[in-house]
Amino acid sequence: MDLDDYQTTYLLYAPAKNPASWNLDLAAFGAALDAAFPEVRYETRQGRQLRLSFWVVTQDGIEFTGFASNEGRDTVLLADTTASEAAVFIAWLRDTFLPSPDLIRFSSESAVERGVETDWRMPAAADVASIAEELKHHIQVVEG
Repeated sequence: MDLDDYQTTYLLYAPAKNPASWNLDLAAFGAALDAAFPEVRYETRQGRQLRLSFWVVTQDGIEFTGFASNEGRDTVLLADTTASEAAVFIAWLRDTFLPSPDLIRFSSESAVERGVETDWRMPAAADVASIAEELKHHIQVVEG
């Protein structure tokens, strides 16, 4: 498996012991996306829970589609993205939006499908390349 091209959905969330530690206000998150990325679309939807669905494009042309929710546990989902691409968004989230850099736990669609319930910890001081390596390591472990 080529982990550089492998796409999955990444789940980013606050620590279980402090599920609201991101102080995730959906309107503020939308405004932060607007301020950070050159192309942004988002809308708030009420389904089973209130969530902000978003689509953004970075300066380098990387597209992200996902949603944010603050019901139960502060969460951001990034759909169908590579580890290297997701690392760009994660670094932005950690360094620009979250109140503290040590608050990101993560998992992936692959882990959820396999029943792996481990909260993986995103390194608080990692650069984008190191974040990508952490995500790739996660996929290697989960996929076997």
